[in-house]
Amino acid sequence: MLPDEKEVQDLKLQVGLLNKDVSLTNQLCDKLSESITKIQELNVNVMQMITLHQQKHEQHENTEAELKEDIKELHSRITTVNREIHDRIDQVERHITERIDTLRSDLIKHKNEDKGNIVEQFAEIDKWKWMLLGGVLMAGFLLGKIDLISLLGLLK
Repeated sequence: MLPDEKEVQDLKLQVGLLNKDVSLTNQLCDKLSESITKIQELNVNVMQMITLHQQKHEQHENTEAELKEDIKELHSRITTVNREIHDRIDQVERHITERIDTLRSDLIKHKNEDKGNIVEQFAEIDKWKWMLLGGVLMAGFLLGKIDLISLLGLLK
């Protein structure tokens, strides 16, 4: 049984179509292979980016933790300095108050001493005033008793 020519033609056609399908499948496989390669390269790049991102994220977390620690330390220092400043202000206030009280007591003491001195000075002035007045009266009395004309005659 010889196949007839039509069947041979159909077989050739089918073999040709199969060859065409095989070549298309090969092209498709090549393209898929290239796509897979590119996807693998992209996957490697994405993995590198994710790793880098994780490292940066860890660095950020470490930096944030350090900053929080620094902020706590600064807060502690500020609180300590603030407390010391308030204590020193209180000390200065007490010192100034003590000095004012001391100066006030010194002024009162000197004022009382000055009053005593002033009274003594007035008493001394009063004493001299009465002595001068007595001397002037005595001189007036003596001049009244002496004859000035005869005294002037003696002087000539």
